[in-house]
Amino acid sequence: MNSPDKIALIGFTTRWCNQFEDAPQSEDLHAIPSPCILKTKQLTVFWQAFLLEPPRNLMIIEEVVGITLHPSAHVFYGTQYAGNMTAKFEDRNLLLIQAWNDEDFSTLEQNMIAHLSQQKKLKRVPTIFIASTDEGSEIIALNNLTGEVVKENLITGELTILSNNLASFLDKLTAIC
Repeated sequence: MNSPDKIALIGFTTRWCNQFEDAPQSEDLHAIPSPCILKTKQLTVFWQAFLLEPPRNLMIIEEVVGITLHPSAHVFYGTQYAGNMTAKFEDRNLLLIQAWNDEDFSTLEQNMIAHLSQQKKLKRVPTIFIASTDEGSEIIALNNLTGEVVKENLITGELTILSNNLASFLDKLTAIC
């Protein structure tokens, strides 16, 4: 089933990839295997998003941390493998986080377990990070309780609502390269 979140993620990915004459390219991802790779030229990898069928899920995180993750989190990370994508939300530059391959997905799961465990210890609202920002002390995340997309201050735990849900957040992103 194509949920609004999945449609919006694929839509943003398409908008982002369409900025390139050929395909998105990265030197950072050179020599790292991925089903996303279209071709390699010298030290540059050209890639496209790779839809995961069946989709992946984050159930291992739920089991380890002992919480149920918002369905949008499963869709965001389980729909596709891709390179990270730069974007702008209103006046804020961000880097949308994506898994590149199975190993990267496992690393992402471990990082999310650490993030959620720390939040639990600090008695904070559980969030699932989806993007980094230019500010080292803030991330863009899903509020796990409400599904809202928030700016999270990692020091204070303060959450500022950016969008009521993941689909509307992704639809409002401006793709930049």
